[in-house]
Amino acid sequence: MTDITAIRARWALAWDGAQSQVETDRWIVVEGSRIAAISADRPDGADVVIDRPDTLVVPGLMNMHNHGISALLFRGIVEDRPTASWASDTVYGLIMPLQGLAMEVLDDEELRAITALGFLAPLKSGATTVMDNFRLSQDVSFEVASQMGFRLHGMPYIFSTEDMAIGEDGLPVYATRQGAGSDLDRSLALFEAHHGGAGGRLSVGFGPHGVDTCDPDLLIAIRDAARERNAKVTIHTSQSVPEGETVRGRYGRSPAEQLDHLGLLGPDLIAAHCVYASDDDLALIAQKGATIVNCPASFARGAVSAIWQRSKDKGIRTAIGLDGYAMDMVSELRTAAIVSKLATGLSENAAARDLLDAATSDSADALGRADLGRLAPGAVADLVVFDMGGAHLAPVSDPIKSLVWHANAGDVAAVLVDGTLVVDDGRHLLVDEAEIVSAGAAAVRKVWGHGRELGLIRPGEII
Repeated sequence: MTDITAIRARWALAWDGAQSQVETDRWIVVEGSRIAAISADRPDGADVVIDRPDTLVVPGLMNMHNHGISALLFRGIVEDRPTASWASDTVYGLIMPLQGLAMEVLDDEELRAITALGFLAPLKSGATTVMDNFRLSQDVSFEVASQMGFRLHGMPYIFSTEDMAIGEDGLPVYATRQGAGSDLDRSLALFEAHHGGAGGRLSVGFGPHGVDTCDPDLLIAIRDAARERNAKVTIHTSQSVPEGETVRGRYGRSPAEQLDHLGLLGPDLIAAHCVYASDDDLALIAQKGATIVNCPASFARGAVSAIWQRSKDKGIRTAIGLDGYAMDMVSELRTAAIVSKLATGLSENAAARDLLDAATSDSADALGRADLGRLAPGAVADLVVFDMGGAHLAPVSDPIKSLVWHANAGDVAAVLVDGTLVVDDGRHLLVDEAEIVSAGAAAVRKVWGHGRELGLIRPGEII
C-alpha cells in the first residue's frame, strides 16, 4: 500500500505548466514518490502530516557543482589569503594537493566519515540533488548518498595531469603522468556499478577536471563514452587566469573554444564557473546550449566576482553551486544576488524569483529531468519545507524575497526526497548526525596533520 504524506503550505511555489507561481493556503499531497495533488482541502487518511503555520514549500534545491569534502579540508584556512597569489597558490598549491593527500592518508572508514560530513550540511539546507566532483578513490560517495537519502549525480574526476606544483613564477607546473586513460576506465566501472542505484537516486556522469588538466585525446574519449551512455559531463571552465593562459598557449584557443573544437560544448555539458570567460566565449556557450554553474561565495573569498547575471544575460541557463565551500544553499542564493547587483550596479538584477528558479526548474532542465524542480501533480516529490515564522523573517510580505534575502539553512523544517521524509524539525532522520560530525572532524584533523608536515598548510593557519 502506497504511503500518503500531506504537507500544509501557507505558501507554495507551484508550477503552472510554464512557470512557477506562489499559491497560498494549499495542501501538498504526496503518494509514494510523486506529488499527487496540490489542493485547498486537507486530505483524509494521510499516513504522515506536516501541519505547521507559516510554512513555505518549494521544490528541492539543486546544488549543481560541489566537492563534498572540500568544505571541510579548507574550512578556515583558505580565507584571507593574499589576492595576488590566490588563484594559483591556493587552488593549485593547497586545495588540489590537499584533496589528493586525503585520498592517500585516510582509510575507508575515515573516508566514509568525511564524505558523510561533507554531504550533511547541503542536504539540511534544502539541497535534495547534488552534483559532486570527487576523486576516484572516493567511490564511497555513492554508498553514503544512498544511506543519507538524497539524489547524487556523481561525477568522478578524470585527469591527464593531476600532480601539480607552483613554480618560481607563481604559476602552476603540470607534471604529465602515464596511463591517464585508466581514470576513464575506472569511471566507466563506477558507471556500471552505481548508475541508476538507490531506486534511481544515483546517477553517474563524467568529470574531467579541466581543459588544462585533460589532454584532447582524453576529452574526446570522454565525449564518446558520455554519448554512448546518455550521461552528463561537467568540467571546470575558465576558473582562473593561469588556466586560460595554459590552454591558449597549448592550443591557441580559449577553454570554451577548445571544448567546442573537441565536440564537448553542447546541451549535455555543465560548465562550472566561466568567471574568466570572454563575451565571445559566453556567446559560444549560449549558441551551443551548455549550462554554466555559478558559485559566487567560493570566488568571493578570493576577491573575485562570479556574476550570475552576466551569463544569464547572454541567454545561458545558469545554475547555482556551492563548490564545496559555504554549505548553505539559501545563503548561496543571497550571495549570488549580492554579487550580481554590486557588479552590474542594477538592483533589479538577480531577482529572488529568478535565482530560486535557477536552483530548481532551470537546474532540472539542465539534467533533462522535467519531473524534478517543480511543484506539480506527477512531479517527483523532492520538496523543502521552510518555517517562515522566525523573528528574522516575520512579517512575510513576499515569501520568495523573504527566503532569499533573510532566511538560512536553519529555517529548513523538513526535506523530502522521492517522497521520503529525510529531514524533520531540522534533524536528519536516517543517520546519526553526532557520529557523522565527530568521525568526520577527526578525519579532517588527520589530513591537516599530514598537510602541515608537508608544508601545504602554513604555520598559524591551524590553531
